[in-house]
Amino acid sequence: MSLLQATVRCGLTALFLGFCLQLVIGQDDENRKPLVLKISPIPSAKRNELWELRCNVSTEARECVPMLIYPGTTSSTNCAYKAYSYKACICPGDRARNFYWDICSQNDVYVYCEATTILENGICENGYVPVTRYVVKENQTYIAND
Repeated sequence: MSLLQATVRCGLTALFLGFCLQLVIGQDDENRKPLVLKISPIPSAKRNELWELRCNVSTEARECVPMLIYPGTTSSTNCAYKAYSYKACICPGDRARNFYWDICSQNDVYVYCEATTILENGICENGYVPVTRYVVKENQTYIAND
């Protein structure tokens, strides 16, 4: 009788551990972010003086993610700068990538970087797994000194 009880206990324990493992593996994929965005601290600068905005992008996804990244401000800077965008492929295991823009402003403004996943061929060389549209935004305050 004790052999039967030991077998049942081991079987139930193995079933329970398997169920727990399945829960952990399933949650892992849901909690992964396709894009992780960080903006570098903004230096203090004088009005109309160019300064460098740096945004850092990485991924927690298990496949390559094509993306579009660009800067922006919440109000007019009254200063000429090119707010061009970059298209890039971010793959797992790659080091985080930095993107740079030269920006100036005559006023205090909120500056942000925004990265969006895109469904476009030709950006990722080895192909990619389509990701539901995902947008991430990071911002900082720029204070113009006289």
